[in-house]
Amino acid sequence: SCILRLASSHLLSKTITPPLLTSPTYSLATQGTDGTTGMNILTYASPASITPDGNRVWTLGLYKGTVAYENFQRTGTGVLQLLTPRHAKLVRLLGGSSGRDVDKRLECERLGFPWMRMSMSPSEHNEANNNANRGPEVLPECCCYLRLTLVGDLVECGSHDVAVCKVEEMLVPDGETYDGVHLDTAMLRDMGIITAQGRVAD
Repeated sequence: SCILRLASSHLLSKTITPPLLTSPTYSLATQGTDGTTGMNILTYASPASITPDGNRVWTLGLYKGTVAYENFQRTGTGVLQLLTPRHAKLVRLLGGSSGRDVDKRLECERLGFPWMRMSMSPSEHNEANNNANRGPEVLPECCCYLRLTLVGDLVECGSHDVAVCKVEEMLVPDGETYDGVHLDTAMLRDMGIITAQGRVAD
């Protein structure tokens, strides 16, 4: 193996095992051609620029072959939802199954989280004639909601594509202030919901 000597008592060895990170857990809501909402779990999300002048930029890692990927690739828009620990019971459903096989909307409702439409301004409401241009539905009781639009093209990155996105709007539930307590991958590992590799556990 390759050994790098940093000092008399410190050695570094090559590894193929990535570090075990703790990341916030999100759900990305997207919209299909028929106006229906796609919903998945996403942990590859990070702010890239947080200037308060309207140029906030985030990056998303989108897993290829999913409904969310196909919807976002087509529309270039979505709503990133920062989940709370209460949403942990949804992770197996939203992250471990496909919207092609499972009615995620119905199953979320059965678990106590009926999807809802985001509120619109009067001008937006007048422009929205049907579900196809009202945007996707979202989960209730999230820490916050980010309306995103794609900037440029998706970047090819193997199993995922990276999307650079402009934050069009940030929303929180009425009367609530985000207290910093959000769902993260460490919590999900401790609950046995995901593996150390970040996959939904069997």
